[in-house]
Amino acid sequence: MLIEFTLESLVMLAIVAAVALVLFLLVNRLFSKFIRKDEENKVSLLRNVLKAIRLPVLLIIWCLALYVITENLTIEVELGKQISQALELLMVAFTLWIGAGLIEGLLSWLKTEIPGKANSKVNDYIIDSLRFVVPFLALLALVVAGINVYGVSADGLTVWLGTHGVKLLLIIGLVIAGVYAVSRGVPALIRGIMFGGVAKPKEEARKRADTLIGVAVSTAEVVVVAMGAFVALSEVGLDIGPILAGVGVLGVAIGFGAQSLVKDYLSGLFIILENQYSVGDVIKVMDVVGEVEFIDLRRTIVRDLDGVVHVVSNGEIRITSNYTKYLSRVNFDISIGYQEDINHAIDVINRVCAEFTSEPEWNKSVVKNSLGVLRVNKLGDSGVDIKVLGDVKPGTQWAIKGELRKRIKIAFDRENIEIPWPHTKVFFGNALPDTKVQIPKVPDGEHPEAEPDSE
Repeated sequence: MLIEFTLESLVMLAIVAAVALVLFLLVNRLFSKFIRKDEENKVSLLRNVLKAIRLPVLLIIWCLALYVITENLTIEVELGKQISQALELLMVAFTLWIGAGLIEGLLSWLKTEIPGKANSKVNDYIIDSLRFVVPFLALLALVVAGINVYGVSADGLTVWLGTHGVKLLLIIGLVIAGVYAVSRGVPALIRGIMFGGVAKPKEEARKRADTLIGVAVSTAEVVVVAMGAFVALSEVGLDIGPILAGVGVLGVAIGFGAQSLVKDYLSGLFIILENQYSVGDVIKVMDVVGEVEFIDLRRTIVRDLDGVVHVVSNGEIRITSNYTKYLSRVNFDISIGYQEDINHAIDVINRVCAEFTSEPEWNKSVVKNSLGVLRVNKLGDSGVDIKVLGDVKPGTQWAIKGELRKRIKIAFDRENIEIPWPHTKVFFGNALPDTKVQIPKVPDGEHPEAEPDSE
């Protein structure tokens, strides 16, 4: 027989299986407990790591149990050798799986942690690339381990991985650490400089800081990854001198051939340095009105009121209108009929504005109680236009105008003040209202053409 079973071996097998089962259940329960506890405390790094290594750790328990069982059974030599090699390779695979899982958990945590601290999308590309590279390196290491376990000659590959492979993993680790340090350190540095220790910074300073953070973090991350790539290429034996020279020549060629791209970057640089607009501002650029969602050296991303996202190249921008720079202004006209008392209508509008400004919900949005009637703006075709004006905090003008219009309409209805609309009065020989002038009568069947009397 290939495997001989005795009473002692069966008892040993049962004991090892029982111990493995108990250990499996205990470890699984510990993992579940710490994962649930971590979810309660909202520490996502530990949860991501535990979820990533949970399965390989549990599989290692059964692999160790099988190894103990095979070592204590009477097995034919060749079969025992094959089982030992398979178990040894499984142990290496599970160990590599745990290592890759630890890095995967760290990268997953970084992908959710970094965007909250830095307005940059470059880290997503970097982390996604590393999440592809790490499993590939683990698989390569498993192949090398399999070659060694089964006795295939691969001394050169083993030596190379033992020297350069470790350094490459170290470079990857330093790149990850550099990206994390940039994503945490640069925002803190910029906010410290911009806010100067102020606990509640002004909205304009916050927008400015967010814009600078996005550009600075993206640039710094690209520099860190580029440096890591060049060091890695040098480690694998490539001469980076010609590569750097080629990159320089390519940069010159791009500078001549893609002048619009260079123009975009230069325009974006001046937009940021001059603080023409920031993330969160509402602007009008190239007939597009919307909120700035993202800005870097090449493009500006604007989302309009319909939710449509517009991507505008910075080099194409000629005129930019910023609706939320430092302060905004409420500016609209209210029309009343010609027969209404203008002074009474102005008093009603000013009273509505005063009541509006006195409410705590809206008072904080109005600058120095400046809201009120400015002047009689126009004697229109249908009515008299009264201009309402006032300085408000940036971005609040649309909500304030809508609320004021509603309240003024309610007040006008209560005071019986007419808001006019275009209409025409027609007279057929009868006297005009409030006059003693009689329009001459015309013979039957003949009627003068109606003359419009717009109010």
